This record gives sequence, structure tokens and C-alpha cells, in this order.
Amino acid sequence: MGSNPYGSLEPGTPDPIPKPVFPEVSSIGAIVRGFRKRCPRCGERDTFVTWFQTRIACPRCDLRFAKEEGGFLGAMTLNYVVAIGIWLIVLIVGIILTVPDVAVGTLLVVSAIVLIGVPLWFYPRSKMIWAAVEFLVLRGTPEYRPPVARDARQRELE
Repeated sequence: MGSNPYGSLEPGTPDPIPKPVFPEVSSIGAIVRGFRKRCPRCGERDTFVTWFQTRIACPRCDLRFAKEEGGFLGAMTLNYVVAIGIWLIVLIVGIILTVPDVAVGTLLVVSAIVLIGVPLWFYPRSKMIWAAVEFLVLRGTPEYRPPVARDARQRELE
């Protein structure tokens, strides 16, 4: 009896394509995970060593957070844009609410608080959002491919 080249298409036979260990995430889902300071691929929470230092790679799925040294320049830009955007909103609202006698001293203090506080609070989020953007752009390349069940079994054997 000859071999059937279509045998894998019959019901009940094992799927020749290995299943991904982690379900595929949507673009918005990856960005939301980044905002929550989680791994964009698997959602792992343990992505930071300290508030200012990310891990090199995810401890769960081994996704590298920065493609290359200095790869977080986009995160720095994102942090700057968010801080300035929030500051402009606060400034405009403050001026509108106090016209014609603008409280310059109060606006100066509030501006300092916003321009120091927002970047500090948003810093880890900007890094993980940028890691998510990099992941979304590069997830088709071989080093960013999602791990499959075959890889998980190999890791257990090592």
C-alpha cells in the first residue's frame, strides 16, 4: 500500500504544524500590555528589575525587549511627547480657568510637578510600549517568531 500524501488532512491525524505556546496577540493588545508594563508577546508581569531598568528579555517567553543597544530611543521620545502633551493640556486649562488674572506662580508650580512627575511615572510604560511597537514591527522575522510547543519541550530537556 502506497503512502498517502494527503494523510495529514484526514480527521484525527496530528497537526504537522506545531502550535504556538502563547496565543497570538493583536496589535492593540500588545500596546495595552506595554502600557500595563507587561511583555507584549505573553503578558508576563516580571519585566523590570527596578523602576528604571528592564530585563534584557522576558523570563517567560524569552522575547528580547530591545532589539539592539540603545534601542529605547523611541521610548524616550514617546515619554517626552506624552509629558509635553499632558503639560500643554494642564497649561491651557489653567490659563482658560484663570483669565484675565492668570496665576503664573501656580501654573509654574503645577508645570514643574507635571514635567517631573509624568515622565517618572510613564518611564517604564514608555519602555514597554516601545518594546511592543518593536515586537509588532519585527514579529515576522525569525528571531521574533513565537515559541512553539516543540521549543518548550526542548527547553525542558536542557
